[in-house]
Amino acid sequence: KRAMATRRFDVTLFGATGFTGRLASLYVSKQYASSGLRWAIAGRSAEKLNALKVECAGLPEVVVADSSDVDAVNAMVRDAKVIVSFAGPFARYSTPVVKACAEFGTDYCDITGETDWAREMIALYDDVARASGARIVHFCGHDCVPWDLMVLMMSKKLKEGNAEETLEHVDMYDDLKSEASGGTMETFLGAAYGPESQKRKQRLLDYDPLLKCGDKASTNNVKAANVSSIEFGSGTEPARTYFVMAAVNANAIKRSNALLNYSPRFTYCEGIAHESSLGAVGAICGLGFFGLGLAIPPTRWLMRNYLLPQPGQGPSEEFMQQGYLTVTGIAKGNQGSVVKARMHFPVDPGYKDTARMAVESGLTLVLDGGLPQVAGGVYTPASCQGEKLLNRLVATGTTFAFE
Repeated sequence: KRAMATRRFDVTLFGATGFTGRLASLYVSKQYASSGLRWAIAGRSAEKLNALKVECAGLPEVVVADSSDVDAVNAMVRDAKVIVSFAGPFARYSTPVVKACAEFGTDYCDITGETDWAREMIALYDDVARASGARIVHFCGHDCVPWDLMVLMMSKKLKEGNAEETLEHVDMYDDLKSEASGGTMETFLGAAYGPESQKRKQRLLDYDPLLKCGDKASTNNVKAANVSSIEFGSGTEPARTYFVMAAVNANAIKRSNALLNYSPRFTYCEGIAHESSLGAVGAICGLGFFGLGLAIPPTRWLMRNYLLPQPGQGPSEEFMQQGYLTVTGIAKGNQGSVVKARMHFPVDPGYKDTARMAVESGLTLVLDGGLPQVAGGVYTPASCQGEKLLNRLVATGTTFAFE
């Protein structure tokens, strides 16, 4: 482990020339242009990295590192205080980076939504990171920062009124405008039908690694009861439909609960909110036809090659500026208290604001004194960066309020 003071870069963005990595690089170049931040962009192609450096007004240094080149990855990791990885599918490209960070005491964040891979990283490298002091933080983008931080803040609010009150039930109502990039589709298709789907899952611990707390399993748990198809509204609450990332959010929150002790057990339910039942029916029918098309090999081939975006492609700048995410959360305590909160992201949450979330997650670990009270290990955003990350997000465009 190298002393942090001797490291060349405060932050290195790995996978910087991909769709979201480029957005993150441009965000840093604009938001932190005159801050004195020492940063680098990293990836496989020197040509693409140098072109991106020009786009970023020449500010970042360039580090050429392919995740299959152990020496290059180790050199990159030893030179940075924190690595923020955009190199997905993460099970395919980012394991060597996590391994190196855990071994060399370098902090790490990524935007993965691959829960099985995160489980594997916890099982393999939590103890290594605890020994080196590295904070390894998965789920630092749209998967799963908004929901993870919402549950953290609502749990805190419940305890303000009664320190003994714990979470019993959490409902999330999502309102968003976004669309998938080629990288996201590659991750999804790889997990469902590609090489990742063929990988035999190893049982590395005799319990769910998401529950790992120190050298044993936490007894805390979260029951995921997400909307599976359609749930018609009642009273003042709108109709909800299935949200493809709800299960990932529930798993991230399960790990946060294991580490932060919100409650011995609570139920988590999330879905996409709709203004009308008719709109909800239309949405779930459209999702069903899309899923059916992907499930049939010939139509999947046609969609993948002619309809869906390719890796490196994504929504237009105009579309991303029109995108948004608003999450409304309602938390009920075991003694009857109810807390309601709302969080809003003003642009496309899947990419443009994911870039911001990931960068700010990394910078929370190393700027303004960092987080010296947080020991090494494999974390979630809520259990590591916590409210300090929320403050950085609010300072750069997010809104959050209790109602």
